[in-house]
Formats: sequence, C-alpha cells, structure tokens
Amino acid sequence: MMDESESLPEFMRRLWGARLFVLAGAIIGSILGFILIVSLQPHYQAHMIVAPAMVQEVRDTMQRFEQGTGASRYYNGSEPVSSEFTRFEQVLREGTVAGILARYDGIVDRMGEDRLFSFTARNKMTTKDVPEYLARHIHVDPVGVTTSRRISYDHPDPQFAAQILKHLHRIADTTIRHKASAETQERISWLQRELGQAANPEHRQALAQLLMVQERRRMLASMEQPYAAEMVEPPVISARPVWPSKSLVLLASILSGMMIGFFVSALRRSVR
Repeated sequence: MMDESESLPEFMRRLWGARLFVLAGAIIGSILGFILIVSLQPHYQAHMIVAPAMVQEVRDTMQRFEQGTGASRYYNGSEPVSSEFTRFEQVLREGTVAGILARYDGIVDRMGEDRLFSFTARNKMTTKDVPEYLARHIHVDPVGVTTSRRISYDHPDPQFAAQILKHLHRIADTTIRHKASAETQERISWLQRELGQAANPEHRQALAQLLMVQERRRMLASMEQPYAAEMVEPPVISARPVWPSKSLVLLASILSGMMIGFFVSALRRSVR
C-alpha cells in the first residue's frame, strides 16, 4: 500500500497507473463473491424469550416469610432469588441436557446438516459431539435490563431450529425440577429422622418449621407448571436467512480483489 515516505499525490498516481489491475481484481472478486453467495449454506435463526417461572415468585414470597421465623436461626431460608433460573441458564448447554437431547430420534443427524457449504456432505456427528455443538451454537443474551433471556439457534432448517429450542427448554426445566425434588426429599427425610429423635422443645419446634418449609418446596416442584423458566415468547423463525449476508460477502470479495490487483501491479512494476 502507501509507503511512509510516499506523498499522497504520488500514491494516487501509482493507484491510477494500476487502475486496470484494480478493475480486473474487482471483476474477479465480484464473480468469486457471487459464487460464494450461491455455494454457502443459508442459515435461519429461531429465537425464544424465557423468564423466571411464576413458581419463582411463590418461592420468593416463602423466603421472605421464612426469614421472619425462628427457623432462620438454623436454616437461612430458600435459595437466592431466581437461583433456579440461573441454574437453567447454566445447564441449558451442558452435558446432562445435551445427553438427553442427543437420544432423541434423528436429532444428531439433523445437527450434522449444519455445514458451511451447501454442496459438501453433512458433518459426521456422534452423541459425544452434541455438548460442544450446543455450546457453540446456542446463544443466551439478556433482554434489556430485565431478567428475561433471549435464546437463539441458527440452522439451515428453521423448523428444526425452533424444535431444538423447545426441546432444550423442556429438558432443562424438567432436569432442574427432578433434581430439586430429589434434594427436597433428602432434606425431608433427614428432618423427619431428626424430629423423631429430638427431645428439646425449641429444637423440635425449629425442626418442625424447617420440615414445613421443605414440604412447601416439594409441593411447588410437583406443580404442573414450568419450574425454573417459562417461555414468555415461543420460538420465532426469521423470514430470511441470517447468514450469509449477501451484501457483506460481495463487498468483501470486491475489496479483496481490488487490493490483490493493486499488489500485483506494484509487484509487476518492482520486477521491471
């Protein structure tokens, strides 16, 4: 390009002298750009909006109630606000959820259709590849300053992309529900055992309050509602491909061709 010792008028004269090469590079670049646009596999995007489940509000109300009871001396109440929703974000793309999703019929093969060029063979994927694939392709973004999250996924088949998002939401929410139910049942069993052995009246009262708290938690986990995250907006499919950007690919190809043409002209002049 332009040397430090070279003035702008000199550079412009050199650029004008290379105009034929630059023009040829632009033409070749535009042709290659059109070829890329035709050969690149179009990807559509599906996205959904999720927010903390309504059950979370009940848990928060219980937490405020529990903090005013004598049980707080022995037990610090419930988990932090929206902790289950935070857990939902964490497990969405991790091994447990990915392993369950991978067992669905045809899911892994359809994920293999996610390739760069339309003329190439589909990627050979196994169930072991699904966690890494989800970590790369499932995007979770905040929605403004709210607690809601926008979860998106790009794939050549928009219907399949929407289906994956629905599966992920259901599997992640159910996984968290089952784990919470198991943890709560363990606490209930321990509290019942301790309550049967306690002789001190104050100790028995505190254990009874804790047991009541865990019974409420078990009731919430058994409700036929989303437990960690509810789908505020179901998966929406983009009307047009989000990738590749035709204008961007064409512009980049033309600019690259022009630069190559200029360098070829400069190299040709230096050889002479």
